[in-house]
Amino acid sequence: MMNKRRSIMAVVAVSSLLALAACASTTASGGNSTSGGGGATAAGVPAEGQVSTGGTGPLIAFSQEGMENGWRTENTNSIMNAIKEAGYQVVWQQAGGDQSKQVAQVQNLLQQKPALLVVEPAEQQAATPIAGLADAANVPMIMADRSIGVDPGNGMYKTLITVNWEKVGEALGTAAINTLTAKTGKDAGNVVELAGVVGSAPQIAMDKGFQTIVSSHPGIKIVAVQDGNNERGPGMQAMEDFLTKYPKGKIDLVWGQNDEMGIGALKAIQAAGRNELLGAIIVKDGELEGIEQVANGNFATDCTNTPYFGPIIVPYIKKILAGESVPAAPDKPFTCFESLTDKGKTEVKSLYDDMVKAGQKFAPR
Repeated sequence: MMNKRRSIMAVVAVSSLLALAACASTTASGGNSTSGGGGATAAGVPAEGQVSTGGTGPLIAFSQEGMENGWRTENTNSIMNAIKEAGYQVVWQQAGGDQSKQVAQVQNLLQQKPALLVVEPAEQQAATPIAGLADAANVPMIMADRSIGVDPGNGMYKTLITVNWEKVGEALGTAAINTLTAKTGKDAGNVVELAGVVGSAPQIAMDKGFQTIVSSHPGIKIVAVQDGNNERGPGMQAMEDFLTKYPKGKIDLVWGQNDEMGIGALKAIQAAGRNELLGAIIVKDGELEGIEQVANGNFATDCTNTPYFGPIIVPYIKKILAGESVPAAPDKPFTCFESLTDKGKTEVKSLYDDMVKAGQKFAPR
């Protein structure tokens, strides 16, 4: 069924996106796209659409869903620099969070006849035609960070490298229970959720994992959910809305699906004087500021999702181009840090100090 669906979607993608690809080709042939950008790339990272030579190796194409926050900036820089340092040529584009635009950009990138395509998609289902495009172009593909609507290990879709988001959701579900129990003395309470991005593979899987754990605790209720787009400003606005709607005593826990939204929520809480929610925020990503807030006791838990994919992806590129087999879905490890126990406080403070000394913007593990 999956392969049949892929074939249908490939035909649709190829026939309907040629016009879009032509529009996007102005970006692919020269200047940077600015729509949806969230952060500057590092020195040495080429402009979008321009081939950069790290050596005499084959051309690698990289499609990034957007540059909406610091995580994406670090992630893009890590991948681009690692590919160049491995001696490959590389060309890339980012879609500003617009999935239809990303599909069209992939069409463009494939027209440049790369040896391999690396993709980090925006939305799970809307990105699915990309697999058909890679099949039609006979270009092997690595999907990273987020999944799409077909399984890896079939056709030219060789592997998916990502955190097991369902397990992350389970870990945060456990963190919710522990936090509520420490705060209220019972495994019960009202939760508000800052989701991001609704419809993306991480959001869907984290919600599923979270519910798997808390469903056996009927006293825990998610009373409101709002999409914060994985950004600080929208996260702050969403939290302001929650605080207006729910007076003191009606919210017991804030669940933010990334650090940026959680930090925005913290600022809203502090501005509103709702100090009862300090220490009752759980998040994921392991951003330096997020880890700092765990160390300060304002966040209860932060589960890491390191953006430094470059050194992880390059060995898979080498194996695939050498004709070697690779696992279809290797899990990228993650770690959760908490401020509820003395041991947890010691560990997170040590991590924060190490990150500051090393100049790391995100946890390395």
